[in-house]
Amino acid sequence: MGKAQWIWYPDDFEVYQNILVSNLREQRNEYYNIMWELGRVHTNVLFYKIVDLEKPERFDVKSNGQICIRINNAKKTEYTYGKGIMLKPGRNFIKVFATKLDGGFPAIYATGDHFSTDGTWKVSMYGQEDEFAGTNSHYDSPDMDPCVFFFKYKRINPTSITEVNGGKLVDFGSEVMGKLIISSKQNNVPCCVFYGESQTEALDEEDCILTDSPLLKKGDNVLRSRACRYVFIKCEKDISVSMDYEYIDVKDIGSFKCSDRKINKVWDVCKYTMHLNMREGFYDGIKRDRWIWGGDAYLSFFVNAYLTNDKDIVRRTLTMLRGRDDLTQHVNTIIDYSCYWIMNLWEYYYFTGDIEFLKKSYPKTFNLMEMFESNHDDNGFIIGSSRRGDWTFIDWADMDKDGPVCALQMLMYRTYCCMAEMSKVIGDGKYKDFEKKSKNIKKNINKKFWDEEKGGFISSFTSGKREIRRHANIFAILYDVTTEERKQSIIKNVINNPDVPAITTPFFKFFELDAMCTINNFDMFSDMLHSYWGAMVDLGATTMWEQFDPTQKGDEHLEMYGGKYGRSLCHAWGSAPIYLLGKYCLGVRPTSVGYKTYEVRPNLIGLNNAKGTVPLGDNHKISIEMKDGMIKIKSDKEGGVLALRNQLIKIPVNFEIVEKM
Repeated sequence: MGKAQWIWYPDDFEVYQNILVSNLREQRNEYYNIMWELGRVHTNVLFYKIVDLEKPERFDVKSNGQICIRINNAKKTEYTYGKGIMLKPGRNFIKVFATKLDGGFPAIYATGDHFSTDGTWKVSMYGQEDEFAGTNSHYDSPDMDPCVFFFKYKRINPTSITEVNGGKLVDFGSEVMGKLIISSKQNNVPCCVFYGESQTEALDEEDCILTDSPLLKKGDNVLRSRACRYVFIKCEKDISVSMDYEYIDVKDIGSFKCSDRKINKVWDVCKYTMHLNMREGFYDGIKRDRWIWGGDAYLSFFVNAYLTNDKDIVRRTLTMLRGRDDLTQHVNTIIDYSCYWIMNLWEYYYFTGDIEFLKKSYPKTFNLMEMFESNHDDNGFIIGSSRRGDWTFIDWADMDKDGPVCALQMLMYRTYCCMAEMSKVIGDGKYKDFEKKSKNIKKNINKKFWDEEKGGFISSFTSGKREIRRHANIFAILYDVTTEERKQSIIKNVINNPDVPAITTPFFKFFELDAMCTINNFDMFSDMLHSYWGAMVDLGATTMWEQFDPTQKGDEHLEMYGGKYGRSLCHAWGSAPIYLLGKYCLGVRPTSVGYKTYEVRPNLIGLNNAKGTVPLGDNHKISIEMKDGMIKIKSDKEGGVLALRNQLIKIPVNFEIVEKM
């Protein structure tokens, strides 16, 4: 047996954390309601295990609620954790009935040579099929509360404190997330605290989004976990300020350095942005929403795959988004986010080879597919949702969304393709049906949305506007929805057309640049690293923003959703360059499931030199250096090839190769 861990009913941990996360959002101390249904955790669960013992064994069990223990159907009364129960030689059938009624979910922790709790234990829910228990390796001590998330904390101090406007303006030097600590020498000291991602917001006592009004006691006063860079504190007495920086302990595997200092800075800021938003799941942003959104999570997965390759956070995020039960609305009430959930499940399996999670999650796709297909037209197009509150997002952009939206149909095409691939892996025989539907919708997209005169795909054909926007045309290239001839037309008439409105969110810049790089258009990628992400850094960004419009000035960069400070200045979807540089500059990508085979197709994208590392699945990585016309590669995983000078060169394991570029 391995080390004991807390165990619970499968998905209870993730569902409960999602409930907590989804109800933390507030605005000026007022609760900001969640907009979709949340899952439910169990209140009573039966845990059990059967084992044959050759000799007597001591067994000890702890619960975070009430428990009833039965061994071979004999009830153990007046049991106290620490005293232990002696098990007799022979067959032992241990049942632990656990109940928790005061919030959270029932969980148990047990020790014994053969009975230590882990994922081999079974759980039963009275009439439902028994399942293996849920667990997480972080919860391996009886002193831990399995309902409290496993954050770590590090004490940090401000970089400066300035007397201004009758208070103290505290600057932590960069965006941070944690618990502000105000130390007072006296009791009952009134205090007002105003948080801001910008100095302007923190000093705006009337309109800043996050505030606190603690009555300080003598000593350290630890406030709620908040995101900020600046804090403005108004207090009549002398105080000192620090913060317990809050984070999860996940290690970087990916790295990147090159001859361009601006790009190096962009990569570092993206990395920091990503780490701040890697929490219970992939957050959208750490100040305003602090929610798990399906589209944001889809992009975060790709960044994570090239930075930390932490599988646990991907599994947690997908489970939090989908839950265990059938959904009554689309993921986050957004139709395209349901597409991303299915696409993300396939991409996660393709990158990791985690067949167990795929088997567990694949049945959850069918409820989503039923919702898609319950409201489509004769062309197979999704035309919105019959469910109240569902909507189509695509991007924060002015776009014709009347009737079937072209970009959504292209996501639906990709969803059918992913379903077909997963069906082949699972072996349920449904892949032919999914392939048929994918071909049908692809044919009809090209028939109904292509505008020969404009040379691109229109947003909608029902309104009569026949407008051209970048979004559907980007998907057409990225997901191979159309012919090569039409792709070239899209590049000429849409992508390179200044009259077509530019993308202003890092979210869709990710798709745009991914599409351009797939067709070897690296000039746009290099330019955007400087003129888009680099421009944010030039404006003082310590983390990447939710949206960036280079034509805006000053405090206009803070506005969004009709609010003075509505724009998130630390948004996970701004971290796309980590993925793009790893995949297209260092050139590393899997060519089969779980990196069983992979290729390195390097491209300096106009740089003089570049080097870095990329994760290759579980516990593996590859290092690459391009300098002085040479490339050096060292990998600890077999199956790799270097694509160079129209050749495929086998990459040996644990042996550095040097080739001329």
